[in-house]
Amino acid sequence: MTAAASLVPFRWPAAWKDPSALALLKGTPINCLAGSAPPPFPIGDLPFVKLDAGTPPEGVTLCDGVWPRVLPAKDDESAVAGVTGGAWVDSNAGAIRLAQTKEPAKQAWLTYSPPAKEIVPFEEYVRPVAEAGAYGARWVITLDEAFARAVGSRNDRALGVWRQMMGVLTLFESRQEWRAWQPVAGLAVVSSFQGELDLVADEFVKLAPRRHLAHRIVLASDFARASFEKQKAIIYLDAAPPAADIRNALVRFAEDGGTVLAPRGLLAGQASGLSAPVEIRHEHAIRPLGRGRLITPQDKWEDPFSLVRQVQQLLSVREDAVQVWNGGDMNSHYLSSPDGRRAIVHLIPYASGNTQPVTIGVRERYRAARVTTPASTTPVKITPGGLGFEIPIGEFSCFAAVELDV
Repeated sequence: MTAAASLVPFRWPAAWKDPSALALLKGTPINCLAGSAPPPFPIGDLPFVKLDAGTPPEGVTLCDGVWPRVLPAKDDESAVAGVTGGAWVDSNAGAIRLAQTKEPAKQAWLTYSPPAKEIVPFEEYVRPVAEAGAYGARWVITLDEAFARAVGSRNDRALGVWRQMMGVLTLFESRQEWRAWQPVAGLAVVSSFQGELDLVADEFVKLAPRRHLAHRIVLASDFARASFEKQKAIIYLDAAPPAADIRNALVRFAEDGGTVLAPRGLLAGQASGLSAPVEIRHEHAIRPLGRGRLITPQDKWEDPFSLVRQVQQLLSVREDAVQVWNGGDMNSHYLSSPDGRRAIVHLIPYASGNTQPVTIGVRERYRAARVTTPASTTPVKITPGGLGFEIPIGEFSCFAAVELDV
C-alpha cells in the first residue's frame, strides 16, 4: 500500500475555530487534513495535504467531481433530462473509473464541495462518502457551514449523521481488498478518450452506470496487453483508425463469437468477406463476422445518451451482468475477487429518502449473500429468477453493499 492509499482526507471547516473540535476525528478513519491551508492552530500528528490541481499530492489524482444527487427535470429545459428522459442524476462513477483507468497506480480523490447557496439536508452527507467508497475512491470530506456548525455544537441530529458517515467510511476502509477487485461486465469500452469521439466516450462511461450497463474501461493504448476473454462485446469509441494489430484483434474477437461495435469503415479492408447488413436495428447495421457480429452506426456517433440506450438494446438486457429492479435512480457496481470466490454489488441511490423495495439479479450461482446498509448487515436468500438468480435487498437509503460468496 502506498502512502497516498492509506490517507483518508478531511477539509477542516472554517466554522470550527477551536482545536477542541479535533476530538470529533478521534476514533474515525480520518487521518489527514487537506485543503488550501491548514487550520490556524496545532493539529497534532495529523498530516496536512495541500490540494492543488497543478501539483497534486504524490500518488493521488484529483477529480473535481459533482455533488451526487438527483436533479428534477424541468419541463422547459429538455437538456436536463437524462437517458430515460426523466430526472438527471449527478454521479461521479464514470469520472472516478476513468481517472483510475488513466492513472491506475494513483488514488482518486474527489475535491468537490456541497452546493453553494442551497440548503443541504444533513442526511445527504452520507451518500458522497458511500459513492466514493463504492468506486474505490475517496471524497475529501467537506462540510458546509450549517452542517459544520451543527456538528461542532454537538447537535444530536447532526452528530447522528456524522456517525453514519464515519460508519460508512469505516466499512470501506476495513474492506481494502474491494479496491483490487475487477468489474464483472460483458462489455468492454475501448477508447483513447481523445479526438473527435472524446466527448462521446467520456459521457458513455458516465451514463452507463445509470442504466446498470456493466462495463470495463480499456485505454486504446493498452488494448494489445488486455484480455477480453470474460467479455462478450467490445465498443471501440475512437474515430481515428486503429493500428493494424488492434483491427486484427477486433476481427478475431468477432470471428470467435463476440460482438464488436465500431464506427463505420473502421474494419474496412481488415475483415475479409464482410457481407451486407442482415438487419438494421436501433439505428445500427448488424453484419455477421465469423461466429460473431459487427455492428456499425448508420450515422456518426454524436449523442451519448442515445448511444448508451442503443448499445444496451443491441446487446439485449438479457446479457446484462446485473439487473436492478426498482433501481431507476441508482447506480450499480458489480465486482469480483481475483479468485472468483467472492463478489460484491454496490448500490448507490441518488434520490433522497428510502428507496422502494429493491431486488437484483445476477447470472452467477452464489452460495450466500449479505446486505450491508448504514443501518445493518443482514443475510438474505438467493432464489432462481429470470436472469439466473435473484436477491431481495429491500428498502434502504444512501447505499447498500451486497456481498456474495460462491
